[in-house]
Amino acid sequence: MLYKKYIKMHIKSSLEYKTNMFLLSFAQILVFVAEVLGIWLLFQRFDTVAGWTFYDSLLLVGIVMTTFAVTETFARGYDEFPNLIKTGTLDRLLVRPVSIHYQLFGAKIEFSKLGRIILGIILSVIAIININVEWNMLKILVLISAYVCGCVVIFSLMLVAAGISVYTIENLEFINIITNGSKELAYYPLNIYNKWLTRIFTFIIPVACFNYLPLSFLLGTGSIPMWLCAISPLLGMLFLIPCLIFFNCSLRRYQGTGT
Repeated sequence: MLYKKYIKMHIKSSLEYKTNMFLLSFAQILVFVAEVLGIWLLFQRFDTVAGWTFYDSLLLVGIVMTTFAVTETFARGYDEFPNLIKTGTLDRLLVRPVSIHYQLFGAKIEFSKLGRIILGIILSVIAIININVEWNMLKILVLISAYVCGCVVIFSLMLVAAGISVYTIENLEFINIITNGSKELAYYPLNIYNKWLTRIFTFIIPVACFNYLPLSFLLGTGSIPMWLCAISPLLGMLFLIPCLIFFNCSLRRYQGTGT
């Protein structure tokens, strides 16, 4: 399988500079530990935030941290799309008899993000052990689908950013604000924000579909119907369809570098 060869190639490349990879992973873990510490300090001052306890919010953090890290590890090629255009590399990718998406997934795999994935899983496990939930098969499936939905939504945002770069060449800063801003926003329950903001990150960018809504179902909180909260990850995954169509349409308008 071609993708296995991509993975082996990137593993060998990363292991050529083991110290660099270790230091990058360690630095990223420290940054996220500091963010978790900030949330912990908040809950030392307040027992609950909008009805959510520390461990409830910790599961939010675990989901967001894990899904962002997984997507940034394996879909980094889309994040580097403007560089492919500027260097003319995209021209070579388009003439190959392999899907452009297949090549982009294999173009850059950052194993330095693995530390963040492990940390996100650890935080999720700690939260799951401590939250007050009576687990059954449906709730387990909703939790798993929340992680899958998170990866799909974040990947969809990368597709939009890559599609826009076909027209602008450069990666616009407001896209980074949306992606990184949604990550910071998703660390906390969305019901603490103004309604206009929660509507944007529910109906336009479905961040709520992989953290706030499924966790509301697990915890049995909120005023939104539980059945809607349960299927919210499936609805959030539909965000991929318009984003993929936009990227493919943008790619058809690509005219090459002329070199």
